[in-house]
Amino acid sequence: MLCQFSFQNFKCFKQEALLDFCAESIGKSDKRLIIDEADGEKFLPVIAIYGPNGGGKSTVLEALGFLRTCVVRNMLPSLSIDKNSKEDISKFMHRLLETGTGEKYHKFDNDCKSIPVSFDVLFRTVNKEYRFQLSLLHDVIVEENLYMRVIGETDAVIVFERSEEDCFLGDSLQGIAVEKVKSTMPLISHISINYDIELINDAVSWFFELSFLDYDNPRRENRILFPKAKSQQKNFFEMLYRMDINISGFRIEKDLDGNISKIYTKHTLEDGTSHELLFEEESSGTRKLFSCLADIMECLRKGKLIIADELDAKLHPKLLRFIIEMFTDPKSNKKGAQLLLTSHDITTMIPEVFRRDEIWFCALNPDNASKLYSLIAFRKENGKPPRNDEVYGKRYLEGHYGADPYIRRILDWGGG
Repeated sequence: MLCQFSFQNFKCFKQEALLDFCAESIGKSDKRLIIDEADGEKFLPVIAIYGPNGGGKSTVLEALGFLRTCVVRNMLPSLSIDKNSKEDISKFMHRLLETGTGEKYHKFDNDCKSIPVSFDVLFRTVNKEYRFQLSLLHDVIVEENLYMRVIGETDAVIVFERSEEDCFLGDSLQGIAVEKVKSTMPLISHISINYDIELINDAVSWFFELSFLDYDNPRRENRILFPKAKSQQKNFFEMLYRMDINISGFRIEKDLDGNISKIYTKHTLEDGTSHELLFEEESSGTRKLFSCLADIMECLRKGKLIIADELDAKLHPKLLRFIIEMFTDPKSNKKGAQLLLTSHDITTMIPEVFRRDEIWFCALNPDNASKLYSLIAFRKENGKPPRNDEVYGKRYLEGHYGADPYIRRILDWGGG
């Protein structure tokens, strides 16, 4: 579970940006919140980020993806891979290599070139809370820290603290050799590769389990994902039916070499007759659902975090709302899964879909630096917050929240 994520000096973000999944006390829709039974803390199941093109929405997601890449990319070659997961790991490695690391500092201020790119993430596993911090300057790690707290207890313990000059290891890591760790490799990755330490494995597994849906890459929508288990396949088609998509099955044809040559979807009409269509004949929205719905179902089944850029593209607003409500409805989200998405769809920017602390905005200031803020933190000219019953989308387009795509009416950046 993601609690908080902050970063600084990353691409269009010069100053620190904070994304907070901790629920605010606003007296609305508490039943939808994720409650950790260990201490009663409440977390949001979904956050949607709005804003103009080029405002920084995707960069927020990219920052979290960049941190994940830094942690796991050096570990993949050392994984013991069985033949069933070999293809998935291979594709995962390929995506990471495509992402790369490289220089990501804020390019619109020359001074930022000599300032570290910094990340700070607070997350929870089954019974522990971790805080991981990483700062890089020209791909060299200048600071890296990991702290752990047993949920329900007050004090956190140091797992390790690392700087360019020194490295302090907590009690759980005593006896581990860290002298030869490369300056470009995270210590958390080095320990995970070379040792079997429960705390490290637990923290690293959280990064591995993050799921990213990036529709900026056209190949993503051409990918078809389908559950292997029969019970999950049944749930898949039931979900399509609830979305008013009349597909009740599929059929695959293979060539002589065993490669998939054609995929057909099965449509059953009201009179009971069935017909087939080539998958490429389906609408782009339907093809997109086949590229993401299995991932979403897996996320809900395991209680993971899924990050989706431009999830609303090519989807009818009702379908987007359906997906969002799968996360906000405790009946379908029994394991505490979370959804972080960017969107331009204002039809879902309403109190019936989102709480005020689930709506966030990105906007650029005149110096081409982005700012990230939530609707609940926004204050009107009279100093009061937006009401719970406001028509958020309409007021957003009118420029009342500062990040509208049509009017250069932005917040008073000097005053924050």
